[in-house]
Amino acid sequence: MAGVGTGTVSRVLSGKGHVSKETLLKVNNAMKSLSYKPNSSAQSLRSKKYNTIGIWGTDTSGELNRSLLRDIENELRPYNVHCIITNGELNSNTNPNAARDSIEGLINKGCDGIILWGADIDFPSLDILQIKRSFPNTVLLNNRIELINDNCFYFDHYNAGYIAGQHLIDMGHSSIACVTGWLKTVDANQRHQGFIDAMNDNNVNIPQELIVEGNYTYKKGYEGALTLLKQGIPFTALFCGNDQSAIATIYALSSKGYRVPQDISVMGYDDMNISAYTSPPLTTIKVPLNKMLVSSTRRLLNLCYNLNLKINLDFTAQLVERKSVININ
Repeated sequence: MAGVGTGTVSRVLSGKGHVSKETLLKVNNAMKSLSYKPNSSAQSLRSKKYNTIGIWGTDTSGELNRSLLRDIENELRPYNVHCIITNGELNSNTNPNAARDSIEGLINKGCDGIILWGADIDFPSLDILQIKRSFPNTVLLNNRIELINDNCFYFDHYNAGYIAGQHLIDMGHSSIACVTGWLKTVDANQRHQGFIDAMNDNNVNIPQELIVEGNYTYKKGYEGALTLLKQGIPFTALFCGNDQSAIATIYALSSKGYRVPQDISVMGYDDMNISAYTSPPLTTIKVPLNKMLVSSTRRLLNLCYNLNLKINLDFTAQLVERKSVININ
């Protein structure tokens, strides 16, 4: 229809090689008339690129909400790149290679690169390095290995935990309880240690009975609050390892007749979308997950497609004050 050879059409489609403006117009008009769309599978076979990246994350990686999905799409769309998201498996006694197998399964789906998301990846760092060697286009989100630090996008959870603890103390609280995150993960340990160090630096002692380990779920948050109340040790404030736990503790405290924050203040961590609309609205620590995910996506685009996109590494903690923490000074 365009009156040109297949080689000329190929040059128009790929954007490589010289084509006159007149010929370009003819080919584009023919494509429009025929409603022609390039076959991405055939292009992938020829270029060895699939224009697809993968995101591998576990149940406790974080909240993959519409805002995050929109930000990913906005980064990928200009380069005609698509995304595959998988719920990653973790190693278990019955399947000690589950994590590695699920990552390789994502790679085998035709991803040009992958983002490994989560601090709870429970295989040794050496295995991640082996994956990186065999599949160089790999970046880490909310995790850090010093040997590949340039491809790691992480947040100072220790400092954020310290800020949370210091805020409760600044608001006059000295009898403070805690429902931690899942302490099997690095980030949960970091934020908890930061919180404890803030207590120690202000000469505030927390009895061990007022520290309950959670696992980032609503259920554990609810049960944790009830466990704390059963200890019979009074406390005026409660710090939770994430917003889900904090929301559940508010419900648990209310169900036992306690008012939040008049009787017990509650503080969360993450700044989930729903946190501004709880009753009362939740005071929390904002984790800049959107910025981290955008930067990790850009790094992957640079690695996979020889781009030079700007990377933002300013991931600072931010205290978000709402109504769930009261000043008792």
